[in-house]
Amino acid sequence: MAVASLVAVVSLLPGCSEEAPIVTYQIPTTVPAALATEDTRMVAAILPQAEQAWFFKVMGRKSAVDTAADEFRQFVEQIEFEDGQPVIGELPSNWKQGGSRSMRFASIDINTPTEQLDLSISPLSRNDQWDALVTSNVNRWRGQVGLEPTEEKWSGAEELDWQHAGENDADAAIWVDVTGRPPENGSSMMGAPMMGNAPFAGGAPFAGGPVGDGEMPADPHAGLPRSTREAIAAKSQSLQDTPAGAAAASGDSDVQDTGSAGASDPDSKLKFDRPEGWRDGRMSSMRLAAFNVGPEETSAEVTVISAGGNLRDNVKRWIGQTRQSTVPDEDVDAAFDSAEEMEIGGRPAQRFVLIPDSEETDAESTAENATAIDGTIVPLSDSFAMFIKMTGPPETVRQQSAQMKSFLESLQF
Repeated sequence: MAVASLVAVVSLLPGCSEEAPIVTYQIPTTVPAALATEDTRMVAAILPQAEQAWFFKVMGRKSAVDTAADEFRQFVEQIEFEDGQPVIGELPSNWKQGGSRSMRFASIDINTPTEQLDLSISPLSRNDQWDALVTSNVNRWRGQVGLEPTEEKWSGAEELDWQHAGENDADAAIWVDVTGRPPENGSSMMGAPMMGNAPFAGGAPFAGGPVGDGEMPADPHAGLPRSTREAIAAKSQSLQDTPAGAAAASGDSDVQDTGSAGASDPDSKLKFDRPEGWRDGRMSSMRLAAFNVGPEETSAEVTVISAGGNLRDNVKRWIGQTRQSTVPDEDVDAAFDSAEEMEIGGRPAQRFVLIPDSEETDAESTAENATAIDGTIVPLSDSFAMFIKMTGPPETVRQQSAQMKSFLESLQF
């Protein structure tokens, strides 16, 4: 260990006849290894959706990320999407929902023995060049930890074993794990996700400004009217306080609630009359209500959520789900022209009944796996809407049409 000698000469104290001794100190001039700056480790995932790429990222001191990396990977491998948005669900005990951050969909704080890590979740509009989008973002992330780009596919990233990837998804989910020493002077563009080889500067599909890397309001309902936010909060709490809500959270479908939401939850502003025969469905952090309808063996699912996004893009995605093929703009125009105009909760709404004809499905589709959608959109603000959607076999969706309309007309929020 390198040292420097420091000699201190103490003058005679008043009244003393002896000279004070000379004291020599040894001061280290190098930082002990235990105190040296650690490497930085980043673990991240990029998950494909039809209109967007979703980014999940954790970055921090290597010792801290090492303790959280495996749990984080398991988390992203099990992520499900509902209408194009991730369903966060129940978090590990050492994870907590973080505060609102501009341009993020959500933030999660991860507590480790040495550091609190920030998990950022954000979307980015995408084009058809998936590999180019992945490579440019991985290169940017490598730069954040002081690494150069590589000639490997996806700049060294690997395919993630994502459990909920769609059967027809051609684009791979991506896992990134890089460690290095960040440059002393970081680039001002380091935080912005990139479309292909250029920073994304497009409009945000949600309220709150442009979409960035982990940048959006943490509360997915932040742009809704206050009365609607209060109704959502009340409904979410009531679901946790009722046996049916506890059953849905635990996966126990045998415990069911009966009657209307208003009857079982008098304090909630989200009310509806449940049609006869509708059974409790799978709830999540984004779903305000969920039901299984029709025969058990060919049941359809009804969900109620609030979300942001371009309404036309949502309808286009729904049409694509019913035929598993590209959707020309004229078909989207036709869907809007034929949509049923309704009033729901005192607000204008449009109902789209999308039942595929045999010639609209691809050659591999059969009557057994065809999907129909009865979806209704209720705009709540410039950027948010309520989506009430029934998805399932065409025959079940047809048979439940009257019950669905009755349910829509009963909704209050």
